Amino acid sequence: MKNLYSALKFPSILILIFSSNSISQSGNSWFIWPEGLGLSNQLEYSYNIDTEQEILENWLNLDYSKGIFSAGLRFEVFQPNDPDPSISRGKNNYADIAYKYIRADIGIGDEGLDIQVGNYYTLFGRGMVLKSYEDRNIRVDNNLLGLKMVGKYGGFVLTGLTGMPENASAERKEIFHAADLEFRGWKPLRAGVTYASNNPGIEDVARTSMGAIRLAPSFWNIDIYSEYSVMQNNNIEQAAFNGDESIIGQGFYGNLNFYFESFSLLGEYKYYDNISFTSNDGTVNYNTPPAVRLDYTYILPNRHPSPINPDNEQGFQFAAGYNLDEENYLTAAYTQTNSLSASSYYQRETGSNVSVTTQLREVYITAQRDWSDALTTIAAFSYNEELATNTKNITPVLESRFYFDEVNTIKVILEHQHSTARSTEEKYYTDVLAIEYLRSPKFNIALVAELETREPSAEYVVRKFWSFIQVGYKFGQLTDVSLLVGTRQAGNICIGGVCRYEPAFQGVELKILTRL
Repeated sequence: MKNLYSALKFPSILILIFSSNSISQSGNSWFIWPEGLGLSNQLEYSYNIDTEQEILENWLNLDYSKGIFSAGLRFEVFQPNDPDPSISRGKNNYADIAYKYIRADIGIGDEGLDIQVGNYYTLFGRGMVLKSYEDRNIRVDNNLLGLKMVGKYGGFVLTGLTGMPENASAERKEIFHAADLEFRGWKPLRAGVTYASNNPGIEDVARTSMGAIRLAPSFWNIDIYSEYSVMQNNNIEQAAFNGDESIIGQGFYGNLNFYFESFSLLGEYKYYDNISFTSNDGTVNYNTPPAVRLDYTYILPNRHPSPINPDNEQGFQFAAGYNLDEENYLTAAYTQTNSLSASSYYQRETGSNVSVTTQLREVYITAQRDWSDALTTIAAFSYNEELATNTKNITPVLESRFYFDEVNTIKVILEHQHSTARSTEEKYYTDVLAIEYLRSPKFNIALVAELETREPSAEYVVRKFWSFIQVGYKFGQLTDVSLLVGTRQAGNICIGGVCRYEPAFQGVELKILTRL
């Protein structure tokens, strides 16, 4: 590992030096960055003192464009990668070009043909059928390797693709095909239709296919989005439904946004019944429908997440915001997700007969008051019941921001959470204090301390304490460096209903992000 790490240090230092001299922006720089060439490098290194575990991950992206042509690659180094198999995907002590493409964009404006060969990402609609994307925070990367073509003419956009995803063993065996036609020629209404199927390439294993139709009207101060999808698989059709039904799953998502003067309203509804579209081995998710749940900006409300289940969910969310005046702003949201009834495709396929249960119930309220140009206060309240950890959580939050001038700011955040384990009725408390100083745009430093108090019995109190200090600095205009030292409690990182468990940590964590 030391040899590879030493080899990586040199290019990382070069990138840091180049960025500090603003090579791509300064006309007097000693080095001129080639026109059309783009580079980004993300390095994450951590050493856990408790486990004596060292993790190094690096993603180097290089892209070049000239006229209608462009090409790029991503060189990845993991030495070792995160030990979680859902993250490592068979790439321990790994260094390779994991993503590469060649692209030609022929045409002008709304008419033309875009052809890409190699690795690519694609999103159709809101992800009901296909959401191929990368998010390194939760270690999602379900890119496809193959061919993608996008044609535009007369307000229509036709996308056709074929490609292979990478499974948990870092192998690409299954072939995925998809086509999407979208109409964008009339501003008050967008519409689209999608069809996709996978070919496992295994004898007697039927392909799974999925189709969807979507409508997105927009008028006055109202924006609406709706999408309906169905799933088919001949093997499941015969085994679970005796060949009497051609559909094995269906889903619906609807969204309404309303704006009027100082008032805004969001309404969402979902019905996901057996529509988890995965590879035959179950290690690749082709689709990720909208989660219809909140992503919080604070620590403790995110501590008890409820991951999305595209096979067995029905729910809704309402959120409203109102500006009382220039100094006061209120927001409120209510979210609820239930499992499906025994008549659902999911329960009939699995042969279960389980009553409807509440998977998630949330209430979230915030009030912001701008006392002056120098002081802002935010009060937040979260009530959460969720089945994944089977807890009930009440979380008040108080945040104050002190603006000394246009450059210097101090933020103080106090969070308190009262949790009840519903299976045992055990109650425990968690407090978080975060103090952050920001000197915009170059420097920031934050101290975060967390205390958990448990009372297994009236005579026995258990307290656990975690704390870390995190420093961030921007070198030039192109490189951001973050250094964390201390301890951090185990928890989940969730984005859009997709979650990754982060184990407890005690040690040093370094992150460097450079864009040239």
